Amino acid sequence: MTGIIAYDVCMCVIVFIFGTVIGSFLNVVIYRTPLHMSIISGPSHCTTCGTRIKPYDLIPILSWCILGGKCRACKAKISARYTVVEALTGVLFLLAYIRYSLSYMLPLSIILFGALISLSFIDLDHMQIPYWCTGLITALGLTNIAIQTIRGNADVWWQHLAVAGICAVVTGLLALLGGLGGGDFQLMTASALLLGMNIIPAAFIGIILGAIYGISVKISTKDTVKQKTALITDNYLSWLGEHSPDTERIIMGEYEDGSCKLTCYELDGKAMNEVESDPDLVDKLTEVFSDIPANKEYIFRITSKNGVVEKLRVQRRIAFGPALSVGIAAGMLYGQELLALWMNMFGIAA
Repeated sequence: MTGIIAYDVCMCVIVFIFGTVIGSFLNVVIYRTPLHMSIISGPSHCTTCGTRIKPYDLIPILSWCILGGKCRACKAKISARYTVVEALTGVLFLLAYIRYSLSYMLPLSIILFGALISLSFIDLDHMQIPYWCTGLITALGLTNIAIQTIRGNADVWWQHLAVAGICAVVTGLLALLGGLGGGDFQLMTASALLLGMNIIPAAFIGIILGAIYGISVKISTKDTVKQKTALITDNYLSWLGEHSPDTERIIMGEYEDGSCKLTCYELDGKAMNEVESDPDLVDKLTEVFSDIPANKEYIFRITSKNGVVEKLRVQRRIAFGPALSVGIAAGMLYGQELLALWMNMFGIAA
């Protein structure tokens, strides 16, 4: 018995350390892939002074703690997020080992968790979910279906495909209505292919966390939105006074990567005709967001007629990828238990 316990403890330690090492690599992926940089070539370096980081300063978690969160060469602050990613990866890999031991589900789980961590932080930084992440999760789903079919579970393929199809329809409608982004739609559909019915508790957790995050962002940006609404109105009316103010217009704008992108329409009766955006208007509205970091995105819609702004809505765009990823990770680890609990709560027979 003592030998079994010692073996389990040793394996848990090895899996956790392995996870932190992979987490260190994921930091490279998170930083470099959105910038279209190679994740293989090019040594790790300080983003402030450019000094190459020595191998002994690349030990996951420990190096950051020993250096006090600062670069050895220039003493610039190193974000604690690198250590958070390493520790989070280690913990998730450990939970996957505890849940699945050395079964075929272990490699599927750790690959999934690596993809979820990568897409979550990329989504937070750049408001986008990479196609390679959702493609990888789709491949995991197909692999799981193939393995289970070979092992004699002949019904799994149509069950998972049916759940993925239903999930695609529901999340697709939410994406069309503006509740989710295209990347969120792809993430949930790919995850449904992998999780099957376990996507139900995963989606529930993700939606609840996303709603909490969305409400907190809305509250925290209330003053900013009010200020930007006033500035957009002033700058737009300033431009409108010189450009056919009587024309009925709808301007849909996105502030991202430090500039505004506008889609402009002029209304003629019931017809809505897209017209080219005036560069002067683009500059005026970009100026409104000059104090907003480039990695924060806002969307707005202006409706004007007869020289008056009839309606103006401004809101901060939110990254739902991290919240959905938490739900998906929970579904992968404890989906069956959560689904059974959910069904019991609502009196549904298993």
